[in-house]
Amino acid sequence: MNTPGLQSLKMAWMAAKEAGDTTTQVQLLRDHPDEQDALIDFIAAYHAMGNGETIDETAPLLPATQKALQTALMRVFGTETEPQVAFATLSELRQSQHLKKADVARGLRLSLDVWNKFENGAIELASLSKRQVERLAQFFHVSIDQFGTLLNGSQPAMTLNFRQTSEAAKKQQGPQKQTFANAIARSTMSAQDKAFWQE
Repeated sequence: MNTPGLQSLKMAWMAAKEAGDTTTQVQLLRDHPDEQDALIDFIAAYHAMGNGETIDETAPLLPATQKALQTALMRVFGTETEPQVAFATLSELRQSQHLKKADVARGLRLSLDVWNKFENGAIELASLSKRQVERLAQFFHVSIDQFGTLLNGSQPAMTLNFRQTSEAAKKQQGPQKQTFANAIARSTMSAQDKAFWQE
């Protein structure tokens, strides 16, 4: 509840912040232990909203920033809001986190050929169990719905072959869709890693 006392504390903190007086900011927290949680929530929201500065709303958020923002909003508003992911494909998501394909494959206990199938949109989303999608989404710190959308948006990079006949070009299509279980069975993954994903 935003009591007059708490309102005064917030105003005092804002005045100290604008004056650059960090000692007073810390002292306000120490001197009012009963209001400390509410004041911390206010400070978190203040920082999450950009410290009163103009925010470039088109700038992409780093994964750590997205997580911090989500935590601050949840503490202030008490409801979980899903962060927006500004990517269309799994490849873009991976690159945004500065990961190489080999890093992702190793981190997820997949072979590189199976991860390539994910990025190329060859794995059918419907063939994944909820637990499998959760594991994949947790690795990238996104929701299962966001991961599914990115998987569906992933398409192979088209290469142009100028010697190709127009008839062959018409027949050329994306990768052959397959189930996750089939991709694992045909992969070079170890027996332990296959069992990890098939459990």
